[in-house]
Amino acid sequence: MLLPEVNVDEPVTISVAADLLGVTVDTIRYYEKEGIAPAPGRGSDGWRRYDTAALSWLAGTVMLRGTGMNVQEMREYAAAYRAGADDVARLALLEQHHATVLARQAEVQRHLAALERKIEAYRETIAATGARSAA
Repeated sequence: MLLPEVNVDEPVTISVAADLLGVTVDTIRYYEKEGIAPAPGRGSDGWRRYDTAALSWLAGTVMLRGTGMNVQEMREYAAAYRAGADDVARLALLEQHHATVLARQAEVQRHLAALERKIEAYRETIAATGARSAA
């Protein structure tokens, strides 16, 4: 899933934020509790309100998690940002994760190729014997 555009004219509630990002309210609360996403401002009613900046940060978090970054690594990235790490340091963290994603992707491709060979072998056996599904 491509991340949605997260520009809002007015800050939105957590449920609207969750809908925009394709995650649950609990996921957003978890990221905040773990220090991965900063706590948003609150409206006069005391409810969380997410502006474009908060939504952009959350969208980035969703993307990182979607690429398999674990919670500890996301905490480290967020901590580096909060500590004022320069762009070079944050780039290094992202490049390291990128390399991990590429390696995982290559492994999945190898497994997928083996799965496809197995499927083809079954199809050939079934075609040769005229076997039917037991279902």
